[in-house]
Amino acid sequence: MLKKKPGFTMRTICGENFLVAEGLENIDFTKLIALNETSAFLWSSIGEDETFTADSLAGRLVEEYDVLPDVARADVETLVVE
Repeated sequence: MLKKKPGFTMRTICGENFLVAEGLENIDFTKLIALNETSAFLWSSIGEDETFTADSLAGRLVEEYDVLPDVARADVETLVVE
């Protein structure tokens, strides 16, 4: 099971979505992670204390977008570290 890494928040800056490291130990503006529409959707769909799997995230992509399950799973695998 996976969880969101603590200390990161999604922010929209000039119409673009980024993950931003927050907290005193994370004051480093090189730690901005740009998110495309799909990865922003996935980040937003995960609750703060929710556990998930790559398969459950792929299922969310299949439900939200017109994508085949195998393609969704391959896309998710590029985003998560299990």
